[in-house]
Amino acid sequence: MRGPAPAILRGMSERQPDWAQIRKRDRRIVARCLRGDEDAWAELWQCYGPLVKATARRAGCDEEECRDVLQRVALIALQNLERLREPAKLPAWLAGIARFQGLEMARKRGRTEELQPWSAVLESDPEGELDRERRLNALRQAMLELDERCRRMIHRLDLKEPKDSYREVAEDEGLSPASVGPIRRRCLERLKKIFVKLSQTAPAAH
Repeated sequence: MRGPAPAILRGMSERQPDWAQIRKRDRRIVARCLRGDEDAWAELWQCYGPLVKATARRAGCDEEECRDVLQRVALIALQNLERLREPAKLPAWLAGIARFQGLEMARKRGRTEELQPWSAVLESDPEGELDRERRLNALRQAMLELDERCRRMIHRLDLKEPKDSYREVAEDEGLSPASVGPIRRRCLERLKKIFVKLSQTAPAAH
């Protein structure tokens, strides 16, 4: 059985950002925003606008809807930033708002399916407490702890390029095409739980 495609995971080995400096910057931005500094608001969205749009996209929004979500999040942030007790958690706070707004918008448009669930597994550490090397190691170990069918299905439907169709997987696994989606979601949920558990106990990378 082929393991996870290296090309998919290669980016995880990139140099880890300086999270201490990022948190310090976020505290300064939040403080300036609360003082009514318009330049600080511009800086905030320059830093985190892409995060908000990416979160909305994973919730099922198209490009136009992602822009709408960004506007909604900007308004909510403007009205509620003073309620953010820990400015260092700004990105996680914005992402949470964006996810809720994105899901609501996608639900109203009739697209409630989960998009890019594999990305959701990798983002189980929203505040960036783990460096990328530790996440990669935890992810590899989590894959090994899954049963063989789950490993095959995740590889074929989420990692492999080009991805196999549900019909192809169903034929090879002796399943009905309609059952592939639910089984895949259960496999991804198991993977995410194992990944989170391993991430919490993994030793720091040096």
